[in-house]
Amino acid sequence: MQNSGSMNQQVSPWYIRFGRLMSGIASSVIRTTVQYFKNIPSRAINHFRTWMNEKKRLPKRTSPNRIYVLVGYTTQSQIDRRFRKAKYIHLIRNLLLVGIVALLLILGYRSLIPLIDSDRYQQMIGIKDVGEMTKNDPFEPDTTEKVVTFATESTSVDESD
Repeated sequence: MQNSGSMNQQVSPWYIRFGRLMSGIASSVIRTTVQYFKNIPSRAINHFRTWMNEKKRLPKRTSPNRIYVLVGYTTQSQIDRRFRKAKYIHLIRNLLLVGIVALLLILGYRSLIPLIDSDRYQQMIGIKDVGEMTKNDPFEPDTTEKVVTFATESTSVDESD
């Protein structure tokens, strides 16, 4: 019998199904929007009450310094221990950075010494004295063998004779 009931139902056209879907979505949006606007006054009152309770709980501030409120299961000694630990870590990190920079400077200086040391280069090239090398310049033309004379009178050769 149940199969015959489903056969008797007609399949509705697509625009009717689409209309039902859109009406369901629209009614859901309208319900949530109405609920949102109804809850605005109570949310505002709760926010103000929470702010007032937090304000009452804080100690009075008499200086421009921050006031820390201990919340939970902690003590002043635990906070001091954490502060000292953070301070030591900061000090160790700074010392390590200074050590690394000093090590880089020492390594850089030691690697540049051979480049600056001219005695090694003189030994490699075979130069005993720099003055000796510059006295006889190998690229200078030899002026002792070539004598240049300049004429004071000009003579011309006449070929017509």
